[in-house]
Amino acid sequence: MSDDRFDVLERLAPLFEAPETPFEGFVRRRDRKRRNQRIAAGVVGLAVFVASVWIVTTGGPFDRALTPAATDPTGPTGQTGPPHPIGAGLLGLPPEGATPSSPEHGELVLSIGFGHTDGDFGRFSLDLYADGRVIWQRLGYPPGGEYRGSTGLIEQRLTPEGVDLVIAEALSTGLFDQNREFVDNLGSLHYGGIEVLDGDQTIHLAWGDAGFDKGADSVATTPTPDQVRALERLDARLEDLASWLPATAWEDPEFRRYVPSRYSVCYLVEGETFGRSRILELLPAPAANLLRALDATRGEVVNLLGPFSFWCSVVTTEEARGLVGILEDAGADTLDEGGPVYAFPPGRGEQVHIDFRAVLPHE
Repeated sequence: MSDDRFDVLERLAPLFEAPETPFEGFVRRRDRKRRNQRIAAGVVGLAVFVASVWIVTTGGPFDRALTPAATDPTGPTGQTGPPHPIGAGLLGLPPEGATPSSPEHGELVLSIGFGHTDGDFGRFSLDLYADGRVIWQRLGYPPGGEYRGSTGLIEQRLTPEGVDLVIAEALSTGLFDQNREFVDNLGSLHYGGIEVLDGDQTIHLAWGDAGFDKGADSVATTPTPDQVRALERLDARLEDLASWLPATAWEDPEFRRYVPSRYSVCYLVEGETFGRSRILELLPAPAANLLRALDATRGEVVNLLGPFSFWCSVVTTEEARGLVGILEDAGADTLDEGGPVYAFPPGRGEQVHIDFRAVLPHE
């Protein structure tokens, strides 16, 4: 199974200007992964645009219960951190009959993606919406090099007071007076990005090579030690909201699985500039017919293997479940249960990679 980062993470206007496509994020992340670990990555979804949200890329049963299966409070340096409720959130597709999270759409007011290592382990992302919803996910740290899994997509809810407190906490760092990109001397920051709504404008801060939107007229800055510490402290606060927010800030502090109403589904043959028809010919006929009937967005990306084309559509969760069923019945290789991500035909060099990704409220 894959633990390649995304989209990271990863999304869409109206909050963000000029975001990158999730599939471009996939290519960038995989190139980096190959440099760092020489491991092939799973495919990241497209169909919508990315800001700074990252996809879940870990395995686990699709119908996992909300009760955490385990916790991993140990960070990569052995320090104690917030609890890591493995599998408490959404991994793969939700079980049949699960009630979709509501409302389906939402206004994003703060988003963070934070890498705690040069790879995926410890990666954290959080999205805060004006209606109080907090949707986040975290990858486990690797004590002894052992991968510990993901929380999946978890949803909680704040009161209006809580939303204001979180935004104020971000703005109090003094890092958001203008759009910035931290370069050089990043130290422990590794990679990441934050976007926060301040009044009627969105301010961006990015660092490392994760490809986050830097915003218009971004200023390249070498961070001071104080700025690095401020960013690390903000990350720690956002990763453990319960440790400092008052009880009045919470409408619902319980960990709940985020259940999407829609998924993006993307497909490609890696390293090839195949047209859509040629790619669909490689899939099982029922899957090809279903995808052929959908509107699709085309993109082209260049990575270490050369240029290739990809196509993406937005489907309902039930349509996604139907496609997954077709692929599994046809014996498709499972690259990542957390997306999920499949490859077909099974066991062949020239394979179509098909990725499913939950569409979040701001997309």
